[in-house]
Amino acid sequence: MIVACHHDLERVDESEMQLMDLMSEAPPFGHAAWIAQCLGRGELAPLGVDDIAELEGQLDETTHAGGTFVLRAGAAPARVHIIRRGSIELSRELGGRRVVLQLLRVGDVFGDIPVVVRMLEPFDARAVEDSVLLSIDSVTLFGLLERRPRLARRWLVSVAQRMASTQTRLVELLAGDVEAQVATLLLHHAEDGTVRMSQSVLASLLGVRRPSVNRALKHMEHEHVVSLGYGSIDLIDLEGLARVATGEPRS
Repeated sequence: MIVACHHDLERVDESEMQLMDLMSEAPPFGHAAWIAQCLGRGELAPLGVDDIAELEGQLDETTHAGGTFVLRAGAAPARVHIIRRGSIELSRELGGRRVVLQLLRVGDVFGDIPVVVRMLEPFDARAVEDSVLLSIDSVTLFGLLERRPRLARRWLVSVAQRMASTQTRLVELLAGDVEAQVATLLLHHAEDGTVRMSQSVLASLLGVRRPSVNRALKHMEHEHVVSLGYGSIDLIDLEGLARVATGEPRS
């Protein structure tokens, strides 16, 4: 089954439409066409079918059981990964405790920045659940980008969009109190109206203590904005939650 990545796919040109048609076909093009749609906005750097064909031939698929590490902080960068199924947690040991820095979902890319700038892996990457990754080794990727300038431009767009998204998230999280920060994070990580994440992970992502997150969630539940479950949070009033995130009073 093809799982759509969660990037903006609304505006595509003719070449991108060809790639989207390939997404519904059997291999060898299935994975690569899907990846092309995950690598940022196609209208900024269109790809051709030949780019996709070569990319497909270089991809490896690996399965990682929940709880196992894909890579460890301090290791030499070797591969770039794209999440095909499941979720990956990026974390580090800070001050004697493990801090979750980011939770990646289907379609997210990781490992390319350390490869490009030749830095050691800055984070541990752990599979939160049984996950499938598509990956390419660094030497092969560099050769592919040198031969395929359209793919190189597309990858640059992907990196730029991820950096812009990170900057936007930082501004949102720094602009409000804990309740506004929690609301922003819930909106960012919701899938089909539900956030499947423990309060401990939420607290770690925000850099605050778990009781502070619990108080914020309890207040939002009292206001009928969210409904709390075991390891999950249902968003029952998206407009109300958006107002909490921006600090606006609820009507």
